[in-house]
Amino acid sequence: MLNPTPAPLSLYQLSHWARWFAKDGRFHSFTLEQETLVFRDGRQKRYGMHILSIQLGIGLESGWFWDTLLLTQTDGRTLRFGGVDKAQSALLQRSLKRHIKQHIQRFYRQFIPALIQASQDARWLFSSSRYIRRSIVEHWCDNHLWLAAGLKRQDCLQHLPAELHQDYLNIRPLLDNTHQQVAKLNQGFIAQQARQFRDFFDQVETNPLTAAQRNACIIDEQHNLVLAGAGTGKTSTMIGRAGYLIKAGLAKPEQILMLAYARKAAEEMDERMQTKLGIQNLTVKTFHSLGLRIISQVEGTVPAIDKMAEDEALRAAFVDNQIQSLLEDERYRSRLLTYFLRFAYPYKSQFNFKSLGAYNAYILENDIRTLQGELVKSYEECEIANFLYRQGVAYQYEANYQVNTSGPDYRVYQPDFFLPAYGIYIEHFAVNQHDQTPPFIDQPSYLAGMAWKRELHAKYQTTLIEMKQQGRLTEVLSEKLLAAGVQFKPLPQNELLSQLNQLGRVSEFSKLMAQILGLFKAAYLGIKQLVEKADKHEDRERMRAAAYLFEPIYQAYQQQLRDNATIDFDDMIGRAIDYVESGRFPSPYRYLLVDEFQDISASRARLLQALMAQQPEASLFGVGDDWQSIYRFTGSDVALTKDFQAYFGDTATSVLDQTFRFNNKIGEVASRFITQNPSQIEKQIRSLRLVEQPAVSLINTNQDLTGIQAALDAIAGKAESSASVLLLARFNFKRPDVAALKRRYPQLSLQFMSVHASKGKEADYVIVFSLEKGAHGFPSEKATHPLLELLLPQAEAFAHAEERRLFYVALTRARHHVYLVSNGLKPSPFVRELVDGDYAVSIDEFSGPGFQEQLADIPCPVCKTGWMVPRDSQYGSFFGCNQYPLCNHTQRACQWCGGGLKTHGRFRVCENRRCDFVEPICPRCQGAMVLRKGPHGQFWGCSHYRKNAAFSCSHTEQTIDLQVAKAKKSVKPD
Repeated sequence: MLNPTPAPLSLYQLSHWARWFAKDGRFHSFTLEQETLVFRDGRQKRYGMHILSIQLGIGLESGWFWDTLLLTQTDGRTLRFGGVDKAQSALLQRSLKRHIKQHIQRFYRQFIPALIQASQDARWLFSSSRYIRRSIVEHWCDNHLWLAAGLKRQDCLQHLPAELHQDYLNIRPLLDNTHQQVAKLNQGFIAQQARQFRDFFDQVETNPLTAAQRNACIIDEQHNLVLAGAGTGKTSTMIGRAGYLIKAGLAKPEQILMLAYARKAAEEMDERMQTKLGIQNLTVKTFHSLGLRIISQVEGTVPAIDKMAEDEALRAAFVDNQIQSLLEDERYRSRLLTYFLRFAYPYKSQFNFKSLGAYNAYILENDIRTLQGELVKSYEECEIANFLYRQGVAYQYEANYQVNTSGPDYRVYQPDFFLPAYGIYIEHFAVNQHDQTPPFIDQPSYLAGMAWKRELHAKYQTTLIEMKQQGRLTEVLSEKLLAAGVQFKPLPQNELLSQLNQLGRVSEFSKLMAQILGLFKAAYLGIKQLVEKADKHEDRERMRAAAYLFEPIYQAYQQQLRDNATIDFDDMIGRAIDYVESGRFPSPYRYLLVDEFQDISASRARLLQALMAQQPEASLFGVGDDWQSIYRFTGSDVALTKDFQAYFGDTATSVLDQTFRFNNKIGEVASRFITQNPSQIEKQIRSLRLVEQPAVSLINTNQDLTGIQAALDAIAGKAESSASVLLLARFNFKRPDVAALKRRYPQLSLQFMSVHASKGKEADYVIVFSLEKGAHGFPSEKATHPLLELLLPQAEAFAHAEERRLFYVALTRARHHVYLVSNGLKPSPFVRELVDGDYAVSIDEFSGPGFQEQLADIPCPVCKTGWMVPRDSQYGSFFGCNQYPLCNHTQRACQWCGGGLKTHGRFRVCENRRCDFVEPICPRCQGAMVLRKGPHGQFWGCSHYRKNAAFSCSHTEQTIDLQVAKAKKSVKPD
């Protein structure tokens, strides 16, 4: 009897009983949908099985009531479909086999020509004669990846003619593990090219290129990032890359574009290309000169460069003149005065800070000063002072109270403001309407102090006006002053402006507008976009005020350029972007090589991307070091280097890790310091010069010149004649008298630079000085205006991230030794980190008169961020917070040696290990308990006791055992 012919495969569903009771009844139905067998469970959830993944031998397992189909896949897994009606199971089995066989036969009819094409493409694309780019691999995979399903079948070769078996063997590994196979091929290519061009790489520069440099030159991904540590030969790698491309026949000279940031660097590369390689027609440009070439080619003429573009002082003067001219307009003048009175400083409530130190840092960073020039302790104090000044009410800031309340341990009482014409005192209390203090203030003590002040004024019948933290500060003050009989004589606008000019505020504002003008144009924005950015800022009102003041200055500047028929450097980039993106400039460049890539800005990156887009085979080669990215203030964005692949696309990253400059001990300190920032790209820099002794020395002194001369004395005593020495400071105005130093040390080659200017330089020795804390310290703690921040790249979360990179640059300029000159009483946080972190730094090399033994190491218990430093007064020595006047906390000094006192339980113990001084603490007011004589003998009394004084502590004790504290001190470890 003939077997019946299987019917076309359609939906098959289990019976009602089979769904409930059949073994292996996970799925309730299946159907064939195009190339997939689709199973559904009781909830109609789909499970797809590609037909090519099913082996032909479909099994059938017989049960008591129902049968089970067994579908084995190419990976060895078996799917069991139970509950099949016994009368239909054999027919269903044959039907499935037939459909699978027919599908496989159809597949391989299409598969054979596709395999031939894939093999031909692979032989051409993946040969050992070229570097295989990821984009090529992805394109090949997109076209041929579907073949993998057929190649993985065990019976694949049975469906292929014998002459295609080799193609099968060639293609299958590529499809199984494409990127690993391509990486292996690329490694072979790199090694082969390194051998072939060994002589070229040996001779292209004065010294033969390292293996890492050679590999970087050969790798030819579409986007290439070469991370070149300080002194690792980045320029040599740029020269080697360009030369290799030409020698290997990958590019003609006119197809290569080399870009540098500075004109001098571009000229140096061009000269080296000509002298070393004899190549004349390769394009070496700065970004600005490239923009000028693009504009000239499109417009047919070379545009004139405005003088203001090449002279920052000239542009600043233009902005200043515009502001002075705009002040003649009543509306602008009113807006500017409103800005100075309301928006000159960012307002942040004390209640938003968790520590006094953080709040003080905010005040110091923003240099909050009144219209009379006083540095005040809060935004609210500035608002009160400015209100009094505007209303013509003479005041004194923190004048001594009329009754002297001072003593050996307490300062004189100084109310916030005193109005001498009226005998009125004003106190601004840091409490809200519920008498609650900010989180960092001890509320009970503060409220007690408020009560003491009220009692003092009541006692001496002086008028006190109290102000609290509130939104209507000046309105409430006005009401209270008028009620107290104070007469207002508001100053006219001209007089206010005259005062602002005298204080230099208008000049500072002009500098700010000039900075904003440069960044605004570099960011390639319009005024509307700037206002939109301002509207999104948390300090929206302040940002809009600054933006509206900036707009007429920008319009006047642009009109000046139009009137003179000139452009500036930012126009060179912006207009070039327009011409390249619109296709009006057809790019001839296939290879773009960029030096100092870590300094790239968003607009320059956009220009590179536009050039790349015009050439499908174009390649970008960026050489830089994220550890040395120090120009955010000009628009440079380190994220473009750290996240290179995210911005540009598939990337091959090479690392040049062998430095030819600094020794291992400098490298140890510098690398450890810079890698504290976890977002920096991790790399290990190896030094050729190996030494055993520390090569970074700390000099503690409060006189920069003393430290500089000490370092130069040390250098002169060991260096060869004409040894080069770089004197580096964070700011140019810290420049010492270099001429005098040269006369004193004629055997040394001395040069002063700011650290920014020293980028790319090197010397035998480096002296970094003015390493102190503060707005003009290192790191600089001066706040950046928020409108500038809107135009700058996103700031990094890590504290002082860019300043840390700047310090790294300073350290890595030296070949042999670095000397760090710091004021130990107010040291740079960077110096404190080196000392506290036990870096390989020599800290006791310089001692004696003029030098400090150590850094201030007693933390201020009040502000938590300052340090207690020794001071003197008419009452003797004491320790005060180095954040004074914002933090006025003081502590007693050792009465024997003048050293610092550290608290241990109820005693203050001298930190000098050679001194036995111990001082008991008054449990009532934290004063010092001193031994006194009375009518009944000796007793201990509080040092804060003062007869008939406004404040006095009368706590006494008969006996105090000092030996307890001395015993504890004697067992303390060194």
